[in-house]
Amino acid sequence: MVQGSGAGRRPGAPRAPLPRRVYVVRRLIVVAVPLVLVAFVVWWFLGRSSSDGTTSRAQTTATSTAKATTKATTKATDKGTKGNSASSSEDDDATSDDEVRSAAEEAASAAGVPVCVPDTLDVEFEATADAYSGGDKPAFRITVTNTGDEACLLEAGDANRRVAVSSGDDLVWSSSHCLPAEPASRPLLLGPGAPSDEVYTWPRVRSAKGCTSGGDAPRAGTYTAKLRLGGETVGKAVFDLR
Repeated sequence: MVQGSGAGRRPGAPRAPLPRRVYVVRRLIVVAVPLVLVAFVVWWFLGRSSSDGTTSRAQTTATSTAKATTKATTKATDKGTKGNSASSSEDDDATSDDEVRSAAEEAASAAGVPVCVPDTLDVEFEATADAYSGGDKPAFRITVTNTGDEACLLEAGDANRRVAVSSGDDLVWSSSHCLPAEPASRPLLLGPGAPSDEVYTWPRVRSAKGCTSGGDAPRAGTYTAKLRLGGETVGKAVFDLR
């Protein structure tokens, strides 16, 4: 009897070999699957590292910016605090140093000479007496000498010069308290070695910013007068009121 094509294989009989392409496909699958998994892991790891790096750089930049801003703010705050502290004890000038310097430079340019600098000036500031009794008003002799080799121009007006009288930490009087909005300029031409003399009188009263009443009259005691030129203290004199 002839068996049909659907008849089964006899038990124990050897299996017929499969076509070659089946083995090739199986091998490709066995090799490809691990490669795909490895590629996925590498892609995931690199992507995460890149993201972390970008975030880290962004955080570092933000942190650096914040530190710089904080430092600048701290410096600005410290500077403002120091300025306020100085003004409370020394009193503010009515006109800024930049404005005074600009006016002095214009006057010097018109005169064809340089502006006097502190290094070339010798300033003497002294009281005309050791003590002032009753209604005597204290006076101070101001002598400025140009020690340079050429003539120079000094702004000697109240915008650039200030006389202040204090008793301990108490600022009793300041010439800048009642200055007008635009103090009069007083350019002073100083030749080499030529001194300029002036006597400045304190009216023996108290003063306050804005030219308001300063309160009680100064009492007997020891006082200190200071002279400032261009924002720098250049002399002081000690005297008594009786």
